[in-house]
Amino acid sequence: MFDQDLIQKWLDEGTINPAQAEKMRADIEEYKTEHRSKKQIIAFSTIGAILIGIGAILFVASNWEKIGDTVRILLLAGSTLSIHYTGYHLKYENQKYPRLGSALLFLSALFFGASLFLIAQIYNINANNSTLVLIWFFGVFPLIYSYRSTAVAGLCSLLFYLWIYLLYSERNSFSELINIRDLYLISGIALYFTGTLHELSAKAKHAAPIFKFMGLQVVLVALFICTFGSWEPKSKEIISAIYAFLGILFLTVLLSKPLRSKLAGFQTDASMAAISFLMAGITLITTNTQVSEEAYMGFFNLVFLGLLVLLLYAGYSTEDIGIINTAMFWFIPLIIARYFDFFWDLLPRSFFFIIGGLVLLIISIVLERKRRELKAQFAGVGQ
Repeated sequence: MFDQDLIQKWLDEGTINPAQAEKMRADIEEYKTEHRSKKQIIAFSTIGAILIGIGAILFVASNWEKIGDTVRILLLAGSTLSIHYTGYHLKYENQKYPRLGSALLFLSALFFGASLFLIAQIYNINANNSTLVLIWFFGVFPLIYSYRSTAVAGLCSLLFYLWIYLLYSERNSFSELINIRDLYLISGIALYFTGTLHELSAKAKHAAPIFKFMGLQVVLVALFICTFGSWEPKSKEIISAIYAFLGILFLTVLLSKPLRSKLAGFQTDASMAAISFLMAGITLITTNTQVSEEAYMGFFNLVFLGLLVLLLYAGYSTEDIGIINTAMFWFIPLIIARYFDFFWDLLPRSFFFIIGGLVLLIISIVLERKRRELKAQFAGVGQ
């Protein structure tokens, strides 16, 4: 999108005439208005589809005992298939309501999971079952590529993390091998790398942002928890090897010039590689030597802060406001946590909350002002 200042520059240089400049400005404004309208339609369609789905599921659940088992299964399967076909028809056959069709296709993915758990209940199968979540995951995963659905990509990401949690809870042997935070950190890096691989394919590129976003958020959550210092290292060298392997995978892509040229966020990808190797090192050290909680806490505070700074740099370099928003968001809980750590016992409670509130207000104003400036700059709006 052309910057307003750039249009003015062309006008001053005589590259374009006033009529052309006015037409370009009008086209830009029309594009922005249409883009906002499309976003609203997508949001309303998705929310409406979800509400319909919730209502239908609640209706079936409220009359559950009055319906026979065979009728229940046919009703659930029929509803899922009907919603799916309606969405497919509106998006690909009728083609007049593609956004509503996409919302209904996403709703069918939700219905598939709800039907799966309700049918499991009919046969007295435990609903807190990782296998059911895995079936749901594989059942809707093809929709990401067949219908180019980013919403289903987000759903599959959530199902992936839910499956990990349930599997970890079911298998006691996992807790002896790996800490839950290490498991989520590894899975977050792996999901982010999956998004990086999707960027290399034109047919799968649409799913890359959501996979990278979801992976990055889990990495940040896991690292933030580590900044508190309460961690139980596991005496298994295999965990360090897994971290190193993920780092090597990143380097394989990042050091290949033909592959690297296809990546939209090289700096963020490089930060994930650095995190992988850092975790490989700290895991190996804690496996073989005793590390104090203070040293561990200090190390991860530096790592977390360094990652946020790298994300800010990456977002600014690539003009990605989403990365900048993520980094700015995570600065707030980091500051709050460290403020409580250092000043809770030093200040009277009234001064503690007054000073803390003032600091947070100032920081939030500064961050929001800077975020708006960068968003306007990236959008091509003259300041």
